[in-house]
Amino acid sequence: MSVGADLGYRPDVNSTEALSSWPTVGVAGARGMVGGVFCSILADAALPAECLRAFGHEEGNTVEYRGASVPVHVLTDERARELDVLFLAVDGPQSREIMAGPGVSVPLVVDNSSAFRLADDVPLVVPEANAHAARNRRGNLIANPNCTTAAVVVALAPIRDLAGLESVDLASYQAVSGAGRTGVDAFEAERGTSHRDRAADSPFHGRIADSVVPQIDVLDDAGWSGEENKIHAELRKILELPSLDVAATTVRVPVHTGHSAALHIRTERQTTIGELEAALRRAPGLEYRPADGSERHPMPLDIEGRDPVLVGRLRAIPGRDRGFALWVSSDNLRKGAALNAIQSAVAADPDRFGRLLPPPR
Repeated sequence: MSVGADLGYRPDVNSTEALSSWPTVGVAGARGMVGGVFCSILADAALPAECLRAFGHEEGNTVEYRGASVPVHVLTDERARELDVLFLAVDGPQSREIMAGPGVSVPLVVDNSSAFRLADDVPLVVPEANAHAARNRRGNLIANPNCTTAAVVVALAPIRDLAGLESVDLASYQAVSGAGRTGVDAFEAERGTSHRDRAADSPFHGRIADSVVPQIDVLDDAGWSGEENKIHAELRKILELPSLDVAATTVRVPVHTGHSAALHIRTERQTTIGELEAALRRAPGLEYRPADGSERHPMPLDIEGRDPVLVGRLRAIPGRDRGFALWVSSDNLRKGAALNAIQSAVAADPDRFGRLLPPPR
């Protein structure tokens, strides 16, 4: 049987040998918002359409990919055994179901949901901070962090390495696309309306257009939101600082794409703005902008569709020993989700998956 004969499209590569140099990549949730970004990044990396497997809730749909219509299938044990790597762009319950079934047959799975992030035997990875966790994993599963966590870690890792971290206080400003298509649809439905009601199917705790919503996820008995508790635990795990003093306030803002965060930190050891600035300038995955206004401060509009985490507004906090403030912006669908997952796969096995990284944007 010819390569791709059962996929519904003609091969766009001339030989089986050429295809064999690529891994076979699965994307579960391929028609969703994050799933679409996975496919876009893989297309930029030139993964042949014949090497992409798209999965969803039902048969009969397709995703457009590099000029081909790739059919969407239900993930079965048989289809899982064809894969070299599987990216999960689905919710927690679906991830658990997949990992209890067909996912066990895949050599490497990277899960974008919160289902396994805090499991002791599952590495939670941001490669700029803990690539070794992907390389040294014991099983076939890697967890992808919360979208805000991923961006913040890229900024904090070089500071941790330079002067240690004693405490991190942050306020996040999270785009509506972080809530998926329902979040974007609610935002678009509310924009330009004269009333102050939220959209009927809004996933937010209040109207998001022309406002901000200072609660993401449900509140616990102490008043912390689920999103805030995720960030607390994930920062400690990824940075390998289990006793880190951390407190987050997470806020949804009327921005389509691009999460931002204001960070107030205290280092363990004495350092200077100059030393911190030098560490941030040479850090991987990060684009530093000086606080003096000589360059535009990081903003969501500057980062949408791009790979790096933008860091700026670095300054010493007056009267606070070893206290510093900084500002971070990142594309929550790329570095906050799909790109970080692909980078984690590459960190786990550079020889097999290195080609999945596209030219930087």
